Amino acid sequence: MPYESPVASDRSTALRRGVLFIVATSPIWLVPKSIPVFHPVAMLGILIGATLLFLWWDKRSPSVLGLELSWRPPVYLLGGLLGGALVGLVIAVLLHAMLPFEWTTNPAFIWRLAAASLLYLIIANGVEELVFRGYAFERLIASLGLWPAQLIVALLFATYHLLNGYSWQVAFTGTVIGSLMFGLVFARTGSVLAAAGFHAAVNWTRDLVMLDPPTMKTWFAPVAGRNWTPAERQTTMLIFNGVALVACALLYWSIRRRDRKLAAGDTRADRRRAERALAK
Repeated sequence: MPYESPVASDRSTALRRGVLFIVATSPIWLVPKSIPVFHPVAMLGILIGATLLFLWWDKRSPSVLGLELSWRPPVYLLGGLLGGALVGLVIAVLLHAMLPFEWTTNPAFIWRLAAASLLYLIIANGVEELVFRGYAFERLIASLGLWPAQLIVALLFATYHLLNGYSWQVAFTGTVIGSLMFGLVFARTGSVLAAAGFHAAVNWTRDLVMLDPPTMKTWFAPVAGRNWTPAERQTTMLIFNGVALVACALLYWSIRRRDRKLAAGDTRADRRRAERALAK
């Protein structure tokens, strides 16, 4: 039997269990329209239970995914909501500046419906984040590294959206970029709730200030009074994807900066230990 180092064994186990989680949850993301069929709250409960079960199997704490019972999860959820809303508002401002439409408030807007929509998105996008940027993603990062894990999960996320009615152009461009962005939020914070909040806020801000035709959840939006031209739709897609890519770059820069600080701190701590050992 070939020798396998402890590190290689840990990575192999992480990979196997990450893949097993993806397979175990595949009925959720491979079955089209599965979230509306089964109530999102029930699905959220099932996925939290499955995640905690796999963590128990690993003998690891829920804190590795930011799911511990403390003040931190709500704070990370709020931080994700604020970050996602900021990205959405930047997109809206750029659309307002670049598209030749009148922007106006919607007299049919109902704030209670908009608030309920945010709660629904937190739950529904929480389901998606637990599947795609939760336990399995963390295990893939541990076994393969950040960017291979990002690529695998982004392709699965795009497939999920393709099966749920998205065109392949949108599924394999904007959805992939969105997956990378949400994955980097998780990698930066270590919290699946931060990724869920970020995801929900981006979608909610889109519905609140960008939809044409507006719905009762839309407060302020562009009014074209006609069908958008292909060039206008292309411009919108470029703005969405461009802002998301900038957000990805900033998040990755923040991750690298944090890692350099941690490495420098470890180096200084090692130096101090060596100096104390010499002094003895």
